[in-house]
Formats: sequence, C-alpha cells, structure tokens
Amino acid sequence: MHLRHRLGLFALAGLLLCGACSYQAKALPLSPWVDESLPFTISLPENWELVALASDDNTQYRIAPDDYSEGDENFRVYLYFSKTQSEARDEILEESSQKLENWMDELIDDDYEIYNKSELKIDKKPAVGLDFAKPVDDSYLVGRVVIGTHKTHTIAFVAMADKASWDANVRTFDKIIRSLKIKSD
Repeated sequence: MHLRHRLGLFALAGLLLCGACSYQAKALPLSPWVDESLPFTISLPENWELVALASDDNTQYRIAPDDYSEGDENFRVYLYFSKTQSEARDEILEESSQKLENWMDELIDDDYEIYNKSELKIDKKPAVGLDFAKPVDDSYLVGRVVIGTHKTHTIAFVAMADKASWDANVRTFDKIIRSLKIKSD
C-alpha cells in the first residue's frame, strides 16, 4: 500500500510537470471595441487596439496590445474582412481565394509547417483553423490561421508570435474570434 501511494504521487508529479510544459494562460477579459465605421463588431482586451492597415481594398486590420512593436516574438493578430460580390458559397470562395492567398503569403513564409487542423465558427458560420509553426533557435514561432465565409463576407484571422507569447495569448485570440459579429446592412 505504501509503495502504491508513492507511485501515485510520482505519477501525479509527472503529470503536473508535463502540464507545465504546455501551459496556456487564461484568456484576458474582453470589452467591445467601439468604432461605428466598421462593418463588424468585435471585443478586445483592455489596452489592445484594432488598427486599419493600408491595403488596396481597405480590408486589413491588425489587433495587438497598444504597446505592440513589430517583431516575430510579439503576439499580434491580422484580420482580413472583405465584402463579397457573390451570393453562392462556391463563388464566394473562388472570388476570395486569390486575395486571401496573396494576403497570407505576405504574412506567413514558406518555412512554416501546418501541424493541426480544426473546425471552428466565426459569427455562427463554419470556419477552418490551421495551426502552424517553425523552429527558431531553441524554440518555435507559432501561429494559427482561421478562415470563414459568410453570405456577405470573407473573413480570415492570422495570429502569430513566439512560443512563450503564443501560450500567453492563444486563449484570448480564441475569444476574440468568437466575439466577431457582422453588422446587418
């Protein structure tokens, strides 16, 4: 009985150590981002901001802490939100695929490898998530792309950071995705 108790404690300690290796912080609380000019609503953590990026069709945004400085290690989210001209889902995908591909090529280099695929929802509509990573020094750069279509819009999120910053923010990223709602025309 005494040996069984020791083995149980040893197994529990091992599980705790393994869990600490892949710890992901709790999601930060979100508040609505107020901007009446946006065609969507979204919620962000306190001291984070949504910034429109220069693009040909005004469809690109960056979401990051307000003290964000560019660099692969810093957590940031890019949002692509484009109105579609078609009504049929296949036509929407065809219409948006080239724009999305070009946009993602600018953000994600060829050294990244996809290691996980998941099904999600954006504004209650089906979406696909792809997790990707690449080794750098003694760690990894990690990211996730989430792509979805709506009857009126194509939506894509790309979040990226180094492993430590990713683990600290990935649950917040998931909450941000769930918070996005398209405004009715």
